Amino acid sequence: FASRGRRRLVDGRWRVATGDDRQTCSDGGVDSLRGRGGKELEALDLVMQSRSGSGSEAMLIRGGKRLEGEVGISGSKNSVLALLAASLLLPRGKVTLSNVPLELTDVRNMVKVLSSLGARVSDASGGSGGNTLELDSSSLSSCTPNPSYVRELRASFLVTGPLLARLGEARVSLPGGCKIGTRPVDLHLEGLKKLGAEIDYREDYVRVAIPRGKAGLVGAEVKFDYPSVGATETVMMAACCAEGTTTILNAAREPEVEDLGYFLARLIPGASLDGLGTSKIVISGAGGAGLDSSSSSPRHDVVHSVIPDRIEAGTFLACGAITGSEALVLRGVNYPHVETISEVLRSMGCDVSSAEGSDLVSGPPCCDLVLSSPRSGGLGAVPFVETLPYPGFPTDMQPLMCALLSTCKGKSVVKETVFENRMSTCAELVKMGARIEITDKNSTALITGAPSGLVGSTVRATDLRAGSALVVAGLGATGETLVCDMSHVDRGYVDLEGKLRSIGADVERVNIAEQE
Repeated sequence: FASRGRRRLVDGRWRVATGDDRQTCSDGGVDSLRGRGGKELEALDLVMQSRSGSGSEAMLIRGGKRLEGEVGISGSKNSVLALLAASLLLPRGKVTLSNVPLELTDVRNMVKVLSSLGARVSDASGGSGGNTLELDSSSLSSCTPNPSYVRELRASFLVTGPLLARLGEARVSLPGGCKIGTRPVDLHLEGLKKLGAEIDYREDYVRVAIPRGKAGLVGAEVKFDYPSVGATETVMMAACCAEGTTTILNAAREPEVEDLGYFLARLIPGASLDGLGTSKIVISGAGGAGLDSSSSSPRHDVVHSVIPDRIEAGTFLACGAITGSEALVLRGVNYPHVETISEVLRSMGCDVSSAEGSDLVSGPPCCDLVLSSPRSGGLGAVPFVETLPYPGFPTDMQPLMCALLSTCKGKSVVKETVFENRMSTCAELVKMGARIEITDKNSTALITGAPSGLVGSTVRATDLRAGSALVVAGLGATGETLVCDMSHVDRGYVDLEGKLRSIGADVERVNIAEQE
């Protein structure tokens, strides 16, 4: 592995081959942005900022408008973050990703993380307003992503596996993101340890490395106590470049994991993945052959389109349901990915069908959905909703479901089993007139619906999905609702207010200071 021109050990450190040059795996940081790829990052960041709007901190919602018309669903945030991290594995060639939600702050932060490692990222949309990124990781030179960028984004830890495979070492700070529980990275590290990595916890970062004298990672059986999406993705990326076979048991089954798997199969020649979408994934690694960056190795370009964002689709379904939409059309939805959400909405009295009239179960997976909902006060309660790993009801939709059920006739129970602090949204909903009691160690919401509706108020988003839930509540409320700290929501939704206005919502971004 180390003798094939990819890398070699010198004085106990990995030497990295980048084309005909060899560099020592170095720390990242701000300085790494000043070298190759710095101009690409600066230009791309300007494009992204121009697309993401002013970045104002609040959304003013004048509720009571029925949403009608058509809205397009963007590429999946959770999928593209893993795809961006995986692109680091390609030693010679270019990755082109389309249907990328470029405006999202999470995507912008991940681009900064990659650029701090030496990757070159550019907007390939040609100024046409498209959503295509090009990535070239042949100049990867640092095993330490800029800590300030890592702290902004939990998914930044996904670079650990690719860095370990490419450079033999990764030094990554503990990541940031939404404060909705501990969300430890222990499972990621345990999986990499099974493949032969050594783990060293430092004061402000974790060092993951291939032990001195070892040629590289080796396939193994990795069994998770919990089907963690991030941990499954981390092991998949590393295992594709390991020698031998890796079997992941109790693997995450989420669509985003599948999307990454199909991408990896094209990205790493010689690697294969079986069992995607099931709890058992078997990976035949390519070993050092898949990481040869020598000038004699052929270039390998990869093109991939990001899957639609199922949580954004679920969000607009909830917006239509709470406002009594007669015909709200969602363009470009992968129905199997939102089937569980659709079933819950149907049980409340909504109709979710294909715009083309095709059968949603046996028809093509990607289609346009039409939601029809009873007028305000006409939705029924749901006896019990429990969040579970896919294909169960998604935890990211739980806050929105609490908002929606607050307007339904009857009593509902919503139980959160994935994150321990995700019921914090309910306190804000109570300010709007919701009748919610939190029990069972803050994991269960007992909701008594108020068919007369919610009342506008000033509320605060504590995280991404809490913010989107409060937007849903504001759309269905009487009067004005001011949702503060909308920067959380910008992490996961492309031009949310613009899309809402296009289907009839009365919303605008405001500066909080103007409202005081």
